[in-house]
Amino acid sequence: MRRLVGFSLVCLGLIALIMLVVLFMGGFEQVGSMGIHGWIALTLGVIVTSALGVALMALVFHSNRSGQDESIDQGWHKPDR
Repeated sequence: MRRLVGFSLVCLGLIALIMLVVLFMGGFEQVGSMGIHGWIALTLGVIVTSALGVALMALVFHSNRSGQDESIDQGWHKPDR
């Protein structure tokens, strides 16, 4: 579980770093007329969406490594034809 949390934090940190690089390079100049509420909504939307994606991928990796997928396959029988 500690590896999943570490993986999630590294991914979120990389996303934040990329956003800062884009901000410093002037990538957000077209949205200069957006107010503070718009910036808050944009930031929260990016963070929540990214966290959801990272969490779901972490669950996929955890499910794959824990062997839960194989235990489901063993109980499933195909009908004979």
